[in-house]
Amino acid sequence: MLVIPATLILILATNVLAQSESGQQQTNAADVVVTDFQIKTKNINQALAEVAYKFNVPMSFEAATNEDFLKSKQVTVQITKGKIADVLDSIVKQKPAYTWEISETSIRVFPRSEFRDPLLQTLLELRISRFVLLKRTAKLTFRQTLTNQPELKSLLASYGVRASNEAFSPDDIAPFAPNFSLDVGSATVRSILDSIITDTPIKYWFINRNGENRQYLVINF
Repeated sequence: MLVIPATLILILATNVLAQSESGQQQTNAADVVVTDFQIKTKNINQALAEVAYKFNVPMSFEAATNEDFLKSKQVTVQITKGKIADVLDSIVKQKPAYTWEISETSIRVFPRSEFRDPLLQTLLELRISRFVLLKRTAKLTFRQTLTNQPELKSLLASYGVRASNEAFSPDDIAPFAPNFSLDVGSATVRSILDSIITDTPIKYWFINRNGENRQYLVINF
């Protein structure tokens, strides 16, 4: 009879557990199962927000240069059995200016190269030397604090754009989460926004430009 040393059993068990945990960590948000899911929304922004909150998946949306939420066609999705990937494919098929990808922290929906706004693209990768957000900070205060960072203000000024920091709904004066705070250095604007949708109950952020001459920047949740 073959006797396996206890130490070898422990090593094998540890390796199996590590592989199991590794597999769990590699679970792709786009592979989340979707059953009997249907939506009909006014625009892509509303559609993506519904998906993010329905399935509790962090998601971001960067609007295209030709996007107009008020004049946009309805987005309709009906999936009997599939995955979030199928939902996203259905949405971008109806809105061909966009594509989507999985990052380490979230699902990103953004414009194809010919429809991408150079300001928004540059802004999201812009590094902020230090960004501090205290606990119980309201969403509106966050937007004001972020867009008042010297690096961001300088970039907006170079494009003749200014931040539209208004309270769009009562939710804007509520905090992201009671104990959520940030203190980061040399962080991109995108990573700061992603921190919110990965570490708080907020699961969706979007960025776009509006106004007759696209002179206003909007960042919201």
